[in-house]
Amino acid sequence: MADHTGNFEKFGWKFQNRVISASLNDDKFFQQNVAICKPSYFSSDALQTIWQAIVDYYLKYNVAPSFDSLYVEIAKIEDDNLVNDCKIMLAEVNKETNKKDIKSVKDTVTDFCTEKEIEQAILDSVELLKKNKKDAIKTRIEKALKHVHAVDIGHVYFDRLEERLKQNFRNTVPTGFKLLDGADYLDGGLGVGEIGVIMAPTGGGKSFWLMMLGYGALKNKVNVVHYTFELSEVNIGRRYDACISGIPMKDLTSKSDMVQKALKEFDGGKLVIKEFPTKSANINKIKFHIDRLLSSDFEPGLIIIDYADLMISTKAFEQKTWELEAIYEELRGFGMEIKIPIWSASQTNRLGLDGDIIGLDKIADAYAKAQVADFIATFSRNMVEKEKNKGKFYIAKNRIGVDGKVFGVDFNPATASIVLQEFDEQVKLEGDIQSLYKKYKDNKDGWG
Repeated sequence: MADHTGNFEKFGWKFQNRVISASLNDDKFFQQNVAICKPSYFSSDALQTIWQAIVDYYLKYNVAPSFDSLYVEIAKIEDDNLVNDCKIMLAEVNKETNKKDIKSVKDTVTDFCTEKEIEQAILDSVELLKKNKKDAIKTRIEKALKHVHAVDIGHVYFDRLEERLKQNFRNTVPTGFKLLDGADYLDGGLGVGEIGVIMAPTGGGKSFWLMMLGYGALKNKVNVVHYTFELSEVNIGRRYDACISGIPMKDLTSKSDMVQKALKEFDGGKLVIKEFPTKSANINKIKFHIDRLLSSDFEPGLIIIDYADLMISTKAFEQKTWELEAIYEELRGFGMEIKIPIWSASQTNRLGLDGDIIGLDKIADAYAKAQVADFIATFSRNMVEKEKNKGKFYIAKNRIGVDGKVFGVDFNPATASIVLQEFDEQVKLEGDIQSLYKKYKDNKDGWG
């Protein structure tokens, strides 16, 4: 039996056609793979010839050819039979327009070519070792690594004015709070690759806030993945039930028919709630779960992390403060990589329990969290406000717009509902990010 592990044949003809189609229609994908995708990976003379023609055209003109240009290049081949085979194959390639299938193909071909490039580098290194050419091994491995890393040259400033002037160039996901999504504050919502953090004391409503932010995205037809590390999936689900239906959580069971009707009538995005035990999940587990969702045709537009302080880092640290810094940095990197906004929460220290308005000086354990996040808001309630289901929402940090703003809050845990209102107070508490971060760096023992 033939061994097809060295080429694309094991994935089928349609897969190979889609590789060609994706390369002709997505310049970024093509440039990412042109150096590592070899003609021999295709399983027919026609496909190999087509790929080589695309590569030759790119080397000559520094751009992948259009279909029309590729037909012209193929017509120059002297073998008439091969030309006819190539034209027949290109006609099939031109039919491959299924975006979902193309996305899967892109991921697969990049992984396959990367694996083969590293595999070949290892085999070459073995031969170099046999020949006692140890110095050449480092060069060979570095060459392979250089090829497999995607190259993004960055934002070509003078060529991309139109992109910068687009009204929603940040590609935001609304919070659902009209005041917060306004131009002065989040200007449409949290943007792709950005991290927002809600701070509150223990038992102060962090999970409710995150649920409301998820609900705000769902209302705007955005798919949401809600990770919970403290509460159960069912518990979080019941809060969404109450929020969507308007029925208090204590009455959900007795009014299940009304809840079911509300869910059926809800015209919004899809929601996946995933529970991990406290301090068991790191960024790799999140990545793996997101990959599984993508493979099952679920494309998230917002990620909720409830909450990041309850994750673990991929690295070991003696101090909790340094681990928390690493966790937030890993989340930030992941969000930028997959171009999805992330909302999370953080617990204030003990002093935050008595604060009328909570500032950044009350952040627990690591000021580095404040350094990484794009947006930080705090939620506080004194005894009188708790009795009246009221509270204060303070924008402590905002890279997108105005900070130092306080909103009034109507907070009803029974129906899992939160409403923001204008509040006649402008506050700038002590403790800017830079001074707090320096204080944190100078004190490796952490903060109480």
